[in-house]
Amino acid sequence: MSKASFVLTGALAMAGWVGVAGTMLVVPATAQAQQKVSQKVGVPLKAAQDSISKKKWDSALGKIREADAAPGKTAFDQYKINEMLWYVYLQQGRNADAARVLEGQIASGQMPAGEKVTRTKTLAQLYARAGNYGKAASTAQQYLKSVPGDKDMQLLVANAYYQQKDYKCAIAAAERVLKGGGTPNQDLLQLVLRSNYELGNAAGTAKALDQLLKYYPSPDTWERVLDGYLKTTKLDHALMALYRLAEDVGALKTARQYTDMTQALIIAGFGQEAERVMQKGIDASLFAGDEATRAKRTIDAAKRKADVERVALPKAAGALAAAKTGDEIEKVGELYFSSGDYANASAALQKAVTKGGLSDADSAQMLLGIALKRKGDKANATKAFELVKDPQFAEIAKLWKIAAR
Repeated sequence: MSKASFVLTGALAMAGWVGVAGTMLVVPATAQAQQKVSQKVGVPLKAAQDSISKKKWDSALGKIREADAAPGKTAFDQYKINEMLWYVYLQQGRNADAARVLEGQIASGQMPAGEKVTRTKTLAQLYARAGNYGKAASTAQQYLKSVPGDKDMQLLVANAYYQQKDYKCAIAAAERVLKGGGTPNQDLLQLVLRSNYELGNAAGTAKALDQLLKYYPSPDTWERVLDGYLKTTKLDHALMALYRLAEDVGALKTARQYTDMTQALIIAGFGQEAERVMQKGIDASLFAGDEATRAKRTIDAAKRKADVERVALPKAAGALAAAKTGDEIEKVGELYFSSGDYANASAALQKAVTKGGLSDADSAQMLLGIALKRKGDKANATKAFELVKDPQFAEIAKLWKIAAR
């Protein structure tokens, strides 16, 4: 699978934190009563706050630096200067600088105790946004000691471990969240799936994949899952099974996918199916320029193969009755399948696997499962997929089982 397909989104790590922006410049009433900003600092800070309200960040930063240069500042002066400073850094996208200043604020002794917990959460998110995942994880864990049920932070910890390639800790952190019950978080399932895949844990990968597609069976999820399989699978029959699955679940989307699938089908002897698939891509206006020229050549080749099949189709029943071997019977089943007659295809393919002696029993078993699934017989389709034995092919059959649920 493509690693990029399973990297969590920026929104995941930063969910829910921006709300502090509206309140962070307000000093609690008790603190105001006890301390005041000195005039030499207060004047430029007031000008800085005016610039902030107008979103003039460079102007605000200049005034903040003017306040910071004032001699004889009190600790409270410095605290108020830095409150504005980290916020302006944040607005400028200087997340590492914002995190550095905010960490100092929390440790300054000036921050009201009631604000420290929420500011620690913000700090963890800033470190995540800055790409400092080690500090993000440790800060988030410190915050979780006070608010153990915060799922945003639990998710941030899992993602921080993942980004550091500490896949075992990423899985452990994610599973602590997933144990909470209810519908599991999609991003967490993707993280667990990818982490198990990186560790070579086939059982963990299969479990996460099953949950991901159980709860989020969207074309987008399928596309991300199938992308890696399509890039790494070399066997023609396995590729056709993947392309057919992509079509069934709505994940066949690009011009190249349609062309590659069609060419594989032509080579394998599924002319009518190849013609149908390529025409579907053309009707969706996927092809332009050189791709359109290639598409025209490909569908012409598919039509030539399909025309031969259309001549043979009326004789299929007789050919099936006369067939002596499992391979001969399978060929008739493939002809029916290519024409879209999945009822006759499944009957012929079942006869072929029952007869035995097939050159490629797994390929016949897979095609039988697909024919049954497309016919609407999901229960028997699942049984057919379960009988696929080759490890690589069996993994693809598991995906078909999920699609047949």
